[in-house]
Amino acid sequence: MISMNIYTDILFFHFVGMAGLFVGYGLEWVATAFLRKATTGNGARTWLGTYRLSLPISGPALLLLILTGGFMAGVTGNSKAGWVIAAFVGIVVALGMGFGLVMPRMKAIKAALPAGDAALSADALNSVRDPFVVTLIRMRAFLALGIVYLMTNKSPLGTSFAVLLLAMVVGAVLSLTAWSKNAA
Repeated sequence: MISMNIYTDILFFHFVGMAGLFVGYGLEWVATAFLRKATTGNGARTWLGTYRLSLPISGPALLLLILTGGFMAGVTGNSKAGWVIAAFVGIVVALGMGFGLVMPRMKAIKAALPAGDAALSADALNSVRDPFVVTLIRMRAFLALGIVYLMTNKSPLGTSFAVLLLAMVVGAVLSLTAWSKNAA
């Protein structure tokens, strides 16, 4: 049996990972919100730089969360609990959204920017104002919040998936204003 001191230390690092993940996701949220208002190359690059700051924070934080969460699920015998399975699926979905959908769009935005502080072309403006990026960022943030809810509530599998789906819907609803024609 593992001593309670080691378990509580692991739990502490799990919370540190969670805090780091939300700091990283918060930077992404803010960066993409202000990126949409950029009208020049340098203005857009500033917010892309802020977005890039999130990656070295949220990446290691997520790894810490996975390692400590996996350890705790293993020692408590909860690795097959519905909420743990749903949380793992949620993590995979969040990673897929980030690596498969957000990062390629951010690279495309960077590639569309003019040199220096020149005004953004119509294509570049469309790229920086892409509402899908905002939607994905907000959906991931609320998906992570849904996973925190699962950790505290420990719901069965079906309920856990419903919670994660609802969390992503809330994130999508909170991004509806980004889809209006005049949103910037």
